Amino acid sequence: MARSSRTLRRVLLAALALAVVLGFGLRQVWGAADPQQAAGAMTVANRTSASFEQPAAGLTPAERARHQAADVLFDRTHVPLDGAPGAGLGPRFNAASCVACHVRNGRGRPLMGESLVRVALRDGQPVPELGRQVRDRAVLGARPDAAVTVGWQERDGLRRPLVQLQADPSLDLSERSVARSLRVAPPLIGLGLLEAVPEAAILEHADPGDRDGDGISGRPHWLDEPGGTQRLGRFGWKAISPSLQEQTAAALLNDMGLTSPGDIGRRELDLITFYSQTLGAPRTALPATGPVVRRGRELFDSLQCARCHVPQLATGRLAAAVAGVINGQTFWPYTDLLLHDMGAGLDDGVAEKGAPGREWRTAPLWGLGLAQRVNGSVGFLHDGRARSIEEAILWHGGEAAAARERFTALAPEQRRWLLNWLQQL
Repeated sequence: MARSSRTLRRVLLAALALAVVLGFGLRQVWGAADPQQAAGAMTVANRTSASFEQPAAGLTPAERARHQAADVLFDRTHVPLDGAPGAGLGPRFNAASCVACHVRNGRGRPLMGESLVRVALRDGQPVPELGRQVRDRAVLGARPDAAVTVGWQERDGLRRPLVQLQADPSLDLSERSVARSLRVAPPLIGLGLLEAVPEAAILEHADPGDRDGDGISGRPHWLDEPGGTQRLGRFGWKAISPSLQEQTAAALLNDMGLTSPGDIGRRELDLITFYSQTLGAPRTALPATGPVVRRGRELFDSLQCARCHVPQLATGRLAAAVAGVINGQTFWPYTDLLLHDMGAGLDDGVAEKGAPGREWRTAPLWGLGLAQRVNGSVGFLHDGRARSIEEAILWHGGEAAAARERFTALAPEQRRWLLNWLQQL
């Protein structure tokens, strides 16, 4: 009996030692923090249809009160001032409120008015009389830029949008002359954390010349500023905004036509920005110690998905942080915030601020499995074409083509493990 107990003890100790070694190996790749706490101390436990609308955990009572006041402005429907075109909303616009596109703060649905169309001439220049965005609605007494119709073309189980534009016959909006890109609203969770990642930490993952020869060459999107300076873009499908306030201001101007202090003042702009900065992100459905998470993470690494969808990032310590809890957080967004060439299949022909049609910022994956619950439907990628996570993977080309091929070569059971892990994010 004693010999049997000693043998059992030795087996248990050996198993514990192996677990420690394996755990250390995972920490080298994934870090030591708990990935179930996706937003660090800002993580919210809610995984219902309202999970993307929750203020971050860890806010002070004053910060939470400010967040709630900002929520009212985010939901506010704008109208023309005194009913006059050009004052307040419009005269041309895509939506009358922030929440009209960001329903429940989730990703937009392409056929439900939660999308817009970016355009460019085939040489990359703005479209005369339209600019770079089609505003398909107008206030009374004005005319929209164009009427937008979206259809779908499907081949081999994958679909792509077909965007038709109808406008004044004097405008040449034919596909031969004008490239068009359907864009759905991205989810808003955890944006304050992404804003607080130091530039140096983002640049650590950049390899624009592919010096290591792995075929992945993510590059930072440097944006020219007045005076010859540059800032790092990190928000939007092509990382065209360096800060959440500039991203918010651009949406108010381009999507709603709010152009003057009479339309929206600095206090309101600051509050709406604060709202998106202090949204939490939901915890994952499963703990890191379970088999779904362990096997899914191993497959994610083996396919080299983590080279672009970097699992773990950390914020710095900003003296002017909008909320104290944002400082010094380790979190799990699965993005490098860099631009990558995603191949011809995702090339929409519309360049933005130096980012060509083939290049897209790595989309964060946190909250991925809640898309259906939050939105009532699923539409992944920049235009909502992918009806499932698997379809989104199969659209990956360019730098991600090798990862896609490794995914298609997986055994059915392995593919299920990976997709189940992504679904619980």
